[in-house]
Amino acid sequence: MIINIIGFNISWFGLVYWGNSFIPIALVLLIAHILFLSIKPNEVLLILVITFIGIGVDSFLQYFNVLIFVDVNHIPFWLMCLWACFAATICHSLRLLESSKLMQVIVGAVFAPLSYIAGYKFGVVDFGYSLFFSYLILSLIWAVLFILFFYLMSRLVKVEVSYA
Repeated sequence: MIINIIGFNISWFGLVYWGNSFIPIALVLLIAHILFLSIKPNEVLLILVITFIGIGVDSFLQYFNVLIFVDVNHIPFWLMCLWACFAATICHSLRLLESSKLMQVIVGAVFAPLSYIAGYKFGVVDFGYSLFFSYLILSLIWAVLFILFFYLMSRLVKVEVSYA
């Protein structure tokens, strides 16, 4: 669990701060996660499904100008990679949320949008609406996403997880 969250935070910071140039390092960390921490069948499938959902959601948000990325017609590749890195936390460092839908909603609604605000502070994303309204939109979406992600985990990943 500790190794997983440390790897994710390194990936998050590197991808947000250095963008596409950090993708190879983030992918190495993700592959190491899959090879050494992922002990469940179908966790890779879960990572892929969550990654595609996340890319779709952020693309939708970009299309409707909630998220604005300069000089790209699609969400940046580093953000796509970040989704894969995030997806690898569901069965590990975020697993403690599995048994409580209320905690999933709270963590999703309150804390997940802070990641976008941090990206805004780093200057890698802008909001098409006020900070408050953007946070509200992201909160609602992430509350639903966390419920969905843990539902998908319960359906796709059947084996107990070690808290490595």
